Amino acid sequence: MAYLNQVPAQSMARQPRAIVKINDAIVPGWVDFTTDSNSFYSADTFRVTFATSLLPDAFNVEWFSTVTEAFVEIFAGFPSDAANFSVADLTSQIYGRIDDIDFDPCGTSITVTGRDLTAALIDTKLTDQWNNLTASQVATQLANKHGLTPQVTATKEIVGKYYQIDHVRINAERSEWDLLAWLAAEAGFVVYAKGHTLYFGPDPRTPDTPYLVRWQGPTDEIGYSTMNGGRARFRRSLTVAKGVTVGIHSWNDKQKKGFDAYYPSKPKAIQAGKASPFGNTQTYEFDVANLTQQQAVARAQALYNQIIRHEVNLQYDAPADDLLSARVMIQTEGFPGSFNQTFYVDSVTREFSLAAGYSMHARAKNHNPDLQVTNLAA
Repeated sequence: MAYLNQVPAQSMARQPRAIVKINDAIVPGWVDFTTDSNSFYSADTFRVTFATSLLPDAFNVEWFSTVTEAFVEIFAGFPSDAANFSVADLTSQIYGRIDDIDFDPCGTSITVTGRDLTAALIDTKLTDQWNNLTASQVATQLANKHGLTPQVTATKEIVGKYYQIDHVRINAERSEWDLLAWLAAEAGFVVYAKGHTLYFGPDPRTPDTPYLVRWQGPTDEIGYSTMNGGRARFRRSLTVAKGVTVGIHSWNDKQKKGFDAYYPSKPKAIQAGKASPFGNTQTYEFDVANLTQQQAVARAQALYNQIIRHEVNLQYDAPADDLLSARVMIQTEGFPGSFNQTFYVDSVTREFSLAAGYSMHARAKNHNPDLQVTNLAA
């Protein structure tokens, strides 16, 4: 198997460097920054703190006190020449709009926070119903509307077929991002923004090229444990581990009938006096309008897969690199017990401080591979 990080991070001579741009101009004077790369369907975020005494005249306190719109781009990485580098030698971590400016005159600092370009879609309410377009056409139109480059996989189903009745709820006080996230889920896709690009298509994560977190226990030659990172912690949910069933109940207005579906199987009724003292399989019930029987079964399976990913959670702290993101998977290897498996990344937070250096913290989750379900009952 090929891994994204073939060389452990701590074996490299680390000389991380970073550049912060505001409105495409390099702005010196930053003290620290944080970027948070989230999983699909939500905005990535950033926070940058500047020392006011180091800001150039073009971006001084007066400028920050009057600006009405501004965009930040953060670059970080490991240039070959740490004393002489440009943005071409670094990786863009995030590009987004400033939401808030916090000026601390006593602390002589200005902190800006914001979101990536999904913010424009999140903040715009729906004005159209899009019934006669496909999901991919909607994604392309919304991307173009907000100046994003669409990277969209074509779909064939007309949006109106996705929600013949439910579209009233979708359009009522919902945002354009709500619609895109819903359409992506209906099509079996994911949606997110990266830089100036809106991605709408198949899940790019693959277990074939994961990010490796390797543990090596003590040996005869080395009397202590080693790991390619700072720290890894695992947490198991015994509530999920004991078993989960998902039930979907749907009234279809067009067919004038209701449908029920369960995955992996319909829970059995417990006879009086026969219940386990520790509880039975946990059942999650959902009401979803206007599904067919086939769609209800598919929805139950999809929700089941989401829920069981919470059984094993991973928290991973390490020196930051450019490889780990919410768009890849983590593979653990060599750990004691049954904690060696593939994890889906929830978020990766990177922190760069002139005082503390460049680090990252990842949160990920998955279920025990031994709990894979092969049967399906509706």
